[in-house]
Amino acid sequence: MKNDNIDKIDEQIKSIKEAGKKIKKKEPAKKEIEIEEKIEESDTKKIDTIEEIDDNEEKIEEAESIEEIKETETKSIELPQQEEQIEVKETKKESKKIPLPIIIAISAVLVIFIIILCLLLPHGSGNKSKKSSQDKTETLTKSKQKKIINGYGDALKGIIAVYFEKQNVLLQYEDATKLIKYDYEVECSTHEIYEDGAVYLAKCSINGKKTSYTYGEKQEKKEEPKISDDAIKVYVNKKTKKVLLKEPSNKDEYDLYAFEIEGKYSDLTLLSDNNCDYIFYTDEDYNVHMLNYKTGKRVLDNIGYESVLPIKIGDLYDTSYVAIKLNNKWGIYNITNNERIVSHKYDSVTPVLYMGTSGPATVVNTLDDGIIAVVNYGTDGNNSEYGVINYRSGKELIKQEYKQMLMSGKYLMATDFYGEKHIFDYNGVEYLANKYDKIYWIVDGKYILVKDKDNTRVVSIKAKELYDYGKLNLGKINYGLSYNDGALFQFENPDKKEDDYNTDCIEVIYDAKNNDGEVKTSSCGGIAKPVLYLYPKKTTKVTVTFEHPEILQTTYPKYNGSWEVKAHPNGDLYDKSGSYYYALYWDEAKVHSVDFSTGYYVEKEDAIEFLEKKLSYIGLSRREANEFIMYWLPVLERNEKSLVYFELTEERDSYNKLNITPKPDSLLRLVIHIKKVDSKVEIPKQSLTKLQRKGFVAVEWGGTTY
Repeated sequence: MKNDNIDKIDEQIKSIKEAGKKIKKKEPAKKEIEIEEKIEESDTKKIDTIEEIDDNEEKIEEAESIEEIKETETKSIELPQQEEQIEVKETKKESKKIPLPIIIAISAVLVIFIIILCLLLPHGSGNKSKKSSQDKTETLTKSKQKKIINGYGDALKGIIAVYFEKQNVLLQYEDATKLIKYDYEVECSTHEIYEDGAVYLAKCSINGKKTSYTYGEKQEKKEEPKISDDAIKVYVNKKTKKVLLKEPSNKDEYDLYAFEIEGKYSDLTLLSDNNCDYIFYTDEDYNVHMLNYKTGKRVLDNIGYESVLPIKIGDLYDTSYVAIKLNNKWGIYNITNNERIVSHKYDSVTPVLYMGTSGPATVVNTLDDGIIAVVNYGTDGNNSEYGVINYRSGKELIKQEYKQMLMSGKYLMATDFYGEKHIFDYNGVEYLANKYDKIYWIVDGKYILVKDKDNTRVVSIKAKELYDYGKLNLGKINYGLSYNDGALFQFENPDKKEDDYNTDCIEVIYDAKNNDGEVKTSSCGGIAKPVLYLYPKKTTKVTVTFEHPEILQTTYPKYNGSWEVKAHPNGDLYDKSGSYYYALYWDEAKVHSVDFSTGYYVEKEDAIEFLEKKLSYIGLSRREANEFIMYWLPVLERNEKSLVYFELTEERDSYNKLNITPKPDSLLRLVIHIKKVDSKVEIPKQSLTKLQRKGFVAVEWGGTTY
């Protein structure tokens, strides 16, 4: 359609030219004639050339209002016979005016031409227009560019704010741009996102074309405060959000959070290294504190509590709940909404001693997910009342009606104030209730020794009989432990023989592998005077626990779930009250006997030399050896003739493991077994291992007699 209209214009121009030639013939004068017709219309402007028509088309595309369109609609047109105007020159010396009919004809043609252009302009699609649609930046006005950059910056800032509100994470520029859908392709080589959520953009391009417009205000970087070596430092990976307490080699990839605290601290620990903002540490007075490492404020900052303990489920911490000590009583709080779940009414939520668990008492060890034991002690430390609660709901699962509890597998053995034993699972369901005359003990949650009328039997948790020992005369039970592939239960022997210590106790043994049982007399004996020395490289808070604390008898200082002392490199120990000890002392029921298939034959007169040589080789220091010899030399000299066997670390750990936190670099456990003999015995010599004393050293020694 457009081409047809242009052809008509060409015809009109041609007829005008022909009309001009006729005038030349009639008027041979050389005088130059100018055709300078003005078309006066109130709403039009002058168009000088055909090329300007296309230019006006582009201006109409750029115009942002009706007023701008009006300003660029049209111009007066002069015929494009030459570059600026059409001149009809005559060679005659004299010229005549153009006749009126010709002027009217020319005017009519021009009017038609203008009308056609007006019709064509809104729908023009020339080459320049096509190029403009392909590359928008060539036709974007400055005001339009500014609006595009501002719109892009607002969108970027908005997505950052929304993401921070939902995820509590400040997006990086590259991540934020991926979440934006925008009509224009905008890239900014200078971009900064600040902690307050503000955005600064510069050196931007729109659809590949540079623009000078910026967004936001540039903030001056704050000088990082100087951080002391004693400050708590937490490193968070900017991308993965992994949290570290040790300085990473690639520090630029991490955000650093650091803050100072009063006094010294130890045991700095992350509550979780993934998506959790809390750490905890122990102060010089052995109180535990939990902090939000991003703000530097302690958890539940509005409560003036004395200490806080995180709750541990297996190897992981519960990141939603903590135990809080207030007015010397413990309660449980949900730290996600600062709600108290369990009121402050318990003396302890870490009854490690009776639960048979190990590890430092700076955490609450759960029995199962959401379930912990609780205790209130009597006024003199006796008549304690144990129970079990669900700390997430506050529900009491086992009432505080028991003076002792022992964890065995997935079950609990609770002893009431009448001495009777009860078996529960962690949800408070009782097993074997009223089925037997007496429950003696449970081992590994599988083997339960009971009295059924006159017979002693081993049964399962579901009351299935495993072995029947028949009638046994048993005294007070001392303990029950795992033994080989089954269980061993030790009782006092009411029929013991005088002067025969080997009949002091009765051992009831169950062999699960062969489904067999055995009953024999033994020495109740016990391991006498085990003492533990601690030598850290620097003054350190040390926690000591046992795998089987139920077999401990006398302890000094008093063992109440654990020993917690401040150990110095020279071996000096101080408890929480500041009292001094040179070692930790205990004794225990004998749970491991040897057959003296290897060892040493020692006579009275050789005892000193024997002990000095062997103890030096094994690795005791001179002081430790002196104390050992002072205690055990009298026994060897009273016997005249003895067999000796040294029980060392690995063997000692096999039935009552010693847990020390932090873990020593070198550990020696030594128990001397001494058996009196009447004559010389040929015995293969025992192969001994030597302790290499390095780093943090821990040494334990003790002994027993036969």
